[in-house]
Amino acid sequence: MKAGTTLWYNSPAKAWTQSLPIGNGTLGGMIYGTTSKETISLNHDQLWTGRPKNTVKEGAPESFKKARDLALEGKLHEAQEEIESNFQSVWSQAYMPLGDLEIDFGICGLIKNYRRYLDLENAVSGVEFTCRGVEYKREYFASYPSNIIAAKLTSKGGKMNFKLGLVSKLRSNSFVENDTVILDGECHGENNVNNEASDKKYFDEPEMRGMGFRAVAKVITDGTIKAVENKISVSDATEAVIFFTSETSFNGWNKHPYLEGKEYKKPCMERIAAVCDYEKEKAAHIADYRNLYGRVELYLGEGKDDMPTNKRLVAYKRDKSDISLVTLVYNYGRYLAISASRPGSQASTLQGIWNDRLTPPWHSNYTVNINTEMNYWPVLMCRMPEVNQPLIDMVKELSESGEKAAMGQYGAKGWTSHHNVDLWRLSTPVAGNACWAFWHGSSGWLCEHLFDHYEYTLDVDYLKNTAYPVMRKAAEFYLDIMSEYEGKLVLAPGTSPENGFIYQGKTCNVARYSTMSMSIARELFENCIKSCEILGIDSDFAATLKDTIANMADFKIGSDGQLLEYDDDYPEHEPHHRHVSHLYALHPARLITVDETPELAKACRRTLERRGDNGTGWSLGWKINFWARLMDGDHALKLIELQLRPVKSIGVNYTKGGGTYENLFDAHPPFQIDGNFGFVSGITEMLMQSYNGKIYILPALPSKWKNGKVSGLLAKGNVIVDIEWNDGKAASYSLEGKGKFTVIVGGKETEVELNGEKVTFNV
Repeated sequence: MKAGTTLWYNSPAKAWTQSLPIGNGTLGGMIYGTTSKETISLNHDQLWTGRPKNTVKEGAPESFKKARDLALEGKLHEAQEEIESNFQSVWSQAYMPLGDLEIDFGICGLIKNYRRYLDLENAVSGVEFTCRGVEYKREYFASYPSNIIAAKLTSKGGKMNFKLGLVSKLRSNSFVENDTVILDGECHGENNVNNEASDKKYFDEPEMRGMGFRAVAKVITDGTIKAVENKISVSDATEAVIFFTSETSFNGWNKHPYLEGKEYKKPCMERIAAVCDYEKEKAAHIADYRNLYGRVELYLGEGKDDMPTNKRLVAYKRDKSDISLVTLVYNYGRYLAISASRPGSQASTLQGIWNDRLTPPWHSNYTVNINTEMNYWPVLMCRMPEVNQPLIDMVKELSESGEKAAMGQYGAKGWTSHHNVDLWRLSTPVAGNACWAFWHGSSGWLCEHLFDHYEYTLDVDYLKNTAYPVMRKAAEFYLDIMSEYEGKLVLAPGTSPENGFIYQGKTCNVARYSTMSMSIARELFENCIKSCEILGIDSDFAATLKDTIANMADFKIGSDGQLLEYDDDYPEHEPHHRHVSHLYALHPARLITVDETPELAKACRRTLERRGDNGTGWSLGWKINFWARLMDGDHALKLIELQLRPVKSIGVNYTKGGGTYENLFDAHPPFQIDGNFGFVSGITEMLMQSYNGKIYILPALPSKWKNGKVSGLLAKGNVIVDIEWNDGKAASYSLEGKGKFTVIVGGKETEVELNGEKVTFNV
């Protein structure tokens, strides 16, 4: 077994966070591997409650201006009360589970040689065991080329019998036609009846109806098939192949799923009829998947790959010598990124594409004050720009709905979005506490991903036609709502998701302005200026942005040497809060760097020391990236080790106790996939960082990682980077790309010029 490439277990899953995920960006499945009755928990990325609707709050612009004036006058509690009473809108809609594919084998007896696995190199999951002398094998994959989930069941030394059916928690009915089980259903028309979060309802009125869907499973076997009520019965088989697919009535974020929904039943049946050769489908799937996954390879050393993954995770808590477990979780994160986001799919949610609950945590939506963005941190640096496409598409759509939010909520130009987004591109602020609901930073943050895509790929046409128009509109919004405070331009009022402070003896969440929002706007302005210069356009607009930046309030350092989170050095309500939003300028932005702004970098370090290392799963993932940016590999490794703490699959702590579930899903807890991706980007930045024409080789290598190598990383400027190190120091590195770059190894700078060929440098 190759180090760090396979999750495996010697017992079936008893909980959803023990089961193994497969996915093709649109269809998701969770494999339990139970011997007598197999369950595959199914998802389709378009299955959401609700429909498009106007969510702008009437009278919101006047409320915003009132809250702004109150905040600038220092009446912060009054400003928060105004926002929460008169400015906020409605909750987001929710991502729904499709249902379960159930296969009842009726196997009983002593089970021997059980093994359940997920092969990350081929994106194939499987189950193997022996019972009463019969060897059973099951194999599963989710194919992007054919948009199917496929399973192959075999028995050696005896025949197998089973019944197969499709069930759903949504309003649905199933029936059989020949060799195919069909499930037709509908999502709730509303998830938030009377704006009560998760109070779902179906409707009969056409204008209130929800998303329609069809799911089908076809069986091909050497056994005998017959229909038994709404299930397929297979008897006396030694081999059976199951093909599954699904389609919905979703016809776009601004189209009603019932009144304007697309035809979905016929395409679903045509797709399932077209697949018949399992081995052909498997070969096409593996070739497609490897084209992405195989671009990067990491080796940190050997470990306990012969130990079941769940036991390995527990053992790591006591003994950190199992270094290939880190490699396994790194590779798993890349696997999840590919499985949850592909061209044509929706962007990955808080749970990727995997959800088994009608009332999922936080609606399993797009929480865009860190979580959605974190989902996409590793995809460009791991050389998978294709995987970034669904996020780009979502931001483009959000910029359209966000124009209504900007004008309707603020009376402002441009576009904006807030804390939550859903399939229908909700862009207005949700209900609840202002600490999360009143925050218009997501539009700027999401635009960073648009510009990053250009910086990694150098696709000028993309910058001109896709990224810059959206970025410009986002910048126009921030320009339009800026006001003056103490002679400086600020975004007032301001919040720092999802934290608060003590003001006049009480907890408060609304300040005059926040460091995070100011940092996001500043970075967006700078990226727009760069875009104007690259494209040779909009010089007047660029000049306006430069003048604005020169007059914006700058960073402040507090009494304990920390970077201030707000406009003043307020006492902290929760000193060890999981969010460290005010360090946005350190990561993901590069407004603060160790090389160019050492005093501010020192303040960021002090902030992290005060916050502490502990936190929820995604928070630990973000902190890995912070410490990598501070070029402290040993401290980054401490966060990696904390994130690999085993978490039980039963029981939830929403504010602390983050770690990793048995199936290596990130535990907030509950499950949030963002920590898996923060883990990958953090390790990548420990090994290689790039910005402004600089490429850092091993900037934050932990002292424990003595020997290793990584290949296929992507630096900004479209440069492929390979690195090998021995005894804790770089031994060699290779660069492939075009242009002039400054390479920094161990503090030593080397100027290199690349002409498209791969060049190797020995250190």
